Amino acid sequence: MTGAKMTFPRKWTTAALWLAASRAVILVIGLVGAALFVNQRTLEIAGPAALNPETVWQKWDAVWYERVAREGYVAAPDDPVGQAKAGFFPLYPWLVGLGLKVMPSASFFWVGSILSNLLTFIALAWLVSSLAPSGEHARRALLVTVTAAGSFYLSIPYTEGLFLLLVVATMVFTRQRRYWLAAVACGLSGVTRIHGLALIAVPAIACLTDTNMPRAVRVRHVILMGAIFAVPLGVHMAHLADVQGEAGAFVTRQALWDNAFPYPFKAIAGFVVFPRRVSGWVHGAFWFTYVALLVRYWRKLPLGEALFCAGALVISTQQETFHGIYRYVMVLVPMTLALADDERADLRAVIIGLNLVFGTIMILAFVTNNRLVV
Repeated sequence: MTGAKMTFPRKWTTAALWLAASRAVILVIGLVGAALFVNQRTLEIAGPAALNPETVWQKWDAVWYERVAREGYVAAPDDPVGQAKAGFFPLYPWLVGLGLKVMPSASFFWVGSILSNLLTFIALAWLVSSLAPSGEHARRALLVTVTAAGSFYLSIPYTEGLFLLLVVATMVFTRQRRYWLAAVACGLSGVTRIHGLALIAVPAIACLTDTNMPRAVRVRHVILMGAIFAVPLGVHMAHLADVQGEAGAFVTRQALWDNAFPYPFKAIAGFVVFPRRVSGWVHGAFWFTYVALLVRYWRKLPLGEALFCAGALVISTQQETFHGIYRYVMVLVPMTLALADDERADLRAVIIGLNLVFGTIMILAFVTNNRLVV
């Protein structure tokens, strides 16, 4: 029966098969792109070097995560590269750094990629086993996730796999009413990606509206959850103050990335400031698409989960122009589950088709260092 819940072995096997199949397709597209298209930095094609995944995929932010993993955040006042590292959050590179200490002869790329794939697999298996109410819903959720335009980031040295796991963990713990564990997951997400700062809405709202507890108890729980949530970011900020001289360096150093004074909806103003940036219009269209989906599913989502999605979408606009939106929306699990549960199969097919086309273009742009990808 399509509506039956998956058995324990089957749900893990299904997640593994979907992940493996999608990764194989992504690897082929990346190989073709690197082997046949001109690299925008070198004005050459990779040729036979395209057979080496590290040559193809160790690009963009992955290079910076390696710097953080190997060097930390220490930076001298006259060291712009060292200062720019503060723009990247620490949890993922710290985990990869631990792996490098265990396997010092291994490359950052392979340790990071193995870690990302492992975290993604756990996230997907947990998603289908604990968040999808039926087997059919689980299969649809897997399809939406692995065909997302930003899905390829789940398997390379980027934060997406870790963030996806933390979002799933937060939702599972919240639905189990284990609010303090949910707060821990939220706190860890806050030092993984800036969008993680919105995740605390999931357990906080659920706890505040939990009628199984007296109101005073709920308030105390939320205050404690807020304190738990703040600890990881507070530790990171204290460290930045020590080694870079500024606790808020993760914000102020955005100036080194051409994004001084970030603020909400700045990217929308970018349509006027940078009207000829094709990437801004393309990524902006993707953002508006998911805003429309959130409006469609708003009433079907628990309030905290809807606020998390809204907060993450707003945080995505604090850049000088729209970019990377396909990455940021890919990990919004509440919207993934809502889309998977939508009775409108035609709408789901349109969204999946849009992601497949856009994802293929972004993979080709990524492996050839084309700025359209960011």
